[in-house]
Amino acid sequence: MRTLVIYSILCHIAFAGSRVAIALGGLELQASTFAIGLILSFYSLLPLALSVSSGKWIDRVGIHRPLVGGALLLAFGTVVPFLAWDIGAFYLASVCLGLAFMVVHLGLQRAAGELDVKGDETQRKLNFSLLALGFSISGFCGPSGAGFLIDAIGHRPVFLVLAVFPLFAALGFWRFPFAKRLPHTPRERPSPDAPPERVLDLLKDPELRRLYIAIALISSSWDVHQFLVPLYGASLGLSASSIGVVLGSFAAATFLVRLAMPWIVRRYNEWPMILGAMAIATTVYALYPFFPTIMPMVGLSFVLGLGLGVCQPMILSILHKRSPPGRIGEAVGLRLTLVAGSQTILPTAFGALGGALGLGVMFWGSALMVGAGALYVIRGVRLSDSQQAQAAAATDSLDDAK
Repeated sequence: MRTLVIYSILCHIAFAGSRVAIALGGLELQASTFAIGLILSFYSLLPLALSVSSGKWIDRVGIHRPLVGGALLLAFGTVVPFLAWDIGAFYLASVCLGLAFMVVHLGLQRAAGELDVKGDETQRKLNFSLLALGFSISGFCGPSGAGFLIDAIGHRPVFLVLAVFPLFAALGFWRFPFAKRLPHTPRERPSPDAPPERVLDLLKDPELRRLYIAIALISSSWDVHQFLVPLYGASLGLSASSIGVVLGSFAAATFLVRLAMPWIVRRYNEWPMILGAMAIATTVYALYPFFPTIMPMVGLSFVLGLGLGVCQPMILSILHKRSPPGRIGEAVGLRLTLVAGSQTILPTAFGALGGALGLGVMFWGSALMVGAGALYVIRGVRLSDSQQAQAAAATDSLDDAK
């Protein structure tokens, strides 16, 4: 599993670094702010449309070919701006990079959910914790490394350097085919008389339905913070470095809490951690407008990072436990669709509403949205626990009667 995490770091360094390199490269080419925003939104364009179908494909063929092919496409997308230094190449690169990392991400999550698990749910959560920790490392190294490289060697050559990382990952995925170690069960083709399988059928499971609601709200909490804090800080007159410190405290918290995940997953179940994260997000967003100075904002950002950073391993653990046989990739693909939709829609919507209503109202609106969702989810979790307790009591009564 640790080897898999190393390859995931290599892929994510290229992906995360390319976003910074493309944004700064666009400014170097004197592109408008709107054009740069549009280029960056293209990262999520194909994942929004293709995550579910890609997950179904991975269910059928396994993870080996998707991981190798995705890493190679990631290398191609990264090197395109080096080969053709113009805005059109940036659009092509962003589309290729978004598609490639989606495929790699789906394959990695499928692998982490099954590699060396053998029915041990604690091991599955540990796998996801290691994967999330790796993404925290690369999420820091990719953007910061790209920035330093741009200062050292220029905008265009940095894309060639970034392309090397996924090439090494592709070689690793090819030479060490993890699929051979996984208990892969190909997706069964339904009989002609069977009703067609639809992705929305996954929502018929009450626990999966609650989980997808939590996913949407947690993803929105993450994206709203990354979008609103720079605007809020600028409106308060904070410097760019101060805003960076606020966002950096969030990233540091996610890294620290993921370091502690092996200890956490052995002591706590998934739903209490997910609901705790939603409660933290609700509280932090409700408090943000009352503390318009740098140090309280750093503290709130850090607390939010602790809450949201713990969620991904827990969410993926439930997805793998509750997904129908042979449909794990599809279930994870639906999760990525929700995340991509949040990344595509929320910045535009909140930007428009923030201009009309004020940024403070946006924080409170986010708190209300997440808090209401948490109340709905916790009600369903309690009802499910009560039903399970009743079923266990009925079973015990039957055993006593026998």
